[in-house]
Amino acid sequence: MFDLHVHSRYSIDGHLSVDEIVKILQKKGFKGAAITDHNTARGALKKHHFDDFLIIPGIEVSTEIGHILGIGINEEVKKGNAQEVINDINEQGAVAIFAHPYRPSFPKNFRQKFNAIETFNARSFPSQNKKAKILAKKLKLPETGGSDAHVSADLGRGYTIMNAESVDDAINEILKGKTKAGGKQSFFHPLKCGAISLLSYAKRGFKRI
Repeated sequence: MFDLHVHSRYSIDGHLSVDEIVKILQKKGFKGAAITDHNTARGALKKHHFDDFLIIPGIEVSTEIGHILGIGINEEVKKGNAQEVINDINEQGAVAIFAHPYRPSFPKNFRQKFNAIETFNARSFPSQNKKAKILAKKLKLPETGGSDAHVSADLGRGYTIMNAESVDDAINEILKGKTKAGGKQSFFHPLKCGAISLLSYAKRGFKRI
């Protein structure tokens, strides 16, 4: 299992070091994780060496249609419009994934071409994940899942099942649609996360991520 949506302390609202993330996920039986901080890859692109655990460098970029995950990147991805961000990710040989497409709402006039859809996000409501799964099937795109964890207790609540020993393996597994997404569905967990996010939003002076 891999958690393909994790935030470290390099996110404006993150609290975990990469070492802490790895230690906790290994105890939960995970084989790897993508570090996907908000609009920065500073933590993800550091050299990490862990036994039997794969760190996949990633990023979560804010755009006009929502958040986009770049999985398997090798350099920073600059903010821009959604298609520019997707192009930048793909030019690096990485995978562009539409993150939690129905949280808060699905964008109008959606025309961007993603490589995959995040069909399970532990911070999303079950109904939102269900809609994301329907979207992936409609567009015939691969599925991924992740916890979207910002704190230790949330790590591993969402996952992607795939066979990967390297970053290239992970990219290929996603692109070939050999992944399965799942996790711990909950109605109350998204409510709790929403309340915490609102408090964090207020503390940083109502500055959007």
